[in-house]
Amino acid sequence: MLLLIGHGSPDAAGNAEFLAFADLLQTALGVPTQPCFLELAEPSIGAGFDLCVAAGAQEIVALPLFLGPGRHQKRDVPELLAAAQREHPHVQVRYGTPVGPHQRLVDALADRASTAMGQATQPVAQAETAVLLVGRGSKDTQSNAEVARLARMLYEQQEYGWVEYAYQLVVAPNVGQGITRCVQLGARRVIVLPYILFTGFVRDDIVAQALAAQQQHPQIEVVVAQHLFPHAGLLDAVVQRYQECVAGAAAMTCDLCSYRHQHEDDEHHHHHHHHHGESHL
Repeated sequence: MLLLIGHGSPDAAGNAEFLAFADLLQTALGVPTQPCFLELAEPSIGAGFDLCVAAGAQEIVALPLFLGPGRHQKRDVPELLAAAQREHPHVQVRYGTPVGPHQRLVDALADRASTAMGQATQPVAQAETAVLLVGRGSKDTQSNAEVARLARMLYEQQEYGWVEYAYQLVVAPNVGQGITRCVQLGARRVIVLPYILFTGFVRDDIVAQALAAQQQHPQIEVVVAQHLFPHAGLLDAVVQRYQECVAGAAAMTCDLCSYRHQHEDDEHHHHHHHHHGESHL
């Protein structure tokens, strides 16, 4: 059985998109899928785990629907899964990797940028168009670096003048600073490309920051693209992550994990398991 773990949002529309995605995934995989949330929405991870067990699950594939390898993925979710497994010691758990970065996500982002270009009203050449890829922002260096990596991948397969990157919160540059940089480089249009899964507060804030920057730079056009859901590329990428996890071909890597070293002593009992795909956290 698949336990699909979303972050959870205070915004009901964002949670509704996650639940709709869980339905699509269940249909695509033909595997019973129980959605749950890390925080801010119900059911919780523990409650979702209990529901899987109540449905007769002997083995649970726990798949985190996160774009990057941050604290939630590396520490919070494994702790909650370990606690749930202590309640149900007979159940085996496999823990998958986050969905991004993935070539199908790059393709999806390219499609989103292309659609936004089509919505633009000013006649600006693609060579004078910058794409600003906006990640959520994290205290995790590896997670932030993935946004830069994706921006580079997007640039190399598309004909934009520039692909820059920014973050909604936590680290610089923010959306406004990113747009200003694009303008300084010579862009006459900026496509703001939210690297987020679902609608909600983060998307709303990216839009608000983009609108504020548009007022500061009235000579250019700023267009905000759609987020990843419900692009088929997102579904494809998550299906692959599930298949990799079941096959034991991929699980979370802890080699670059700051938490691994930070919590080695007190959390070693599950950190040394989940990085090689074992089913006992």
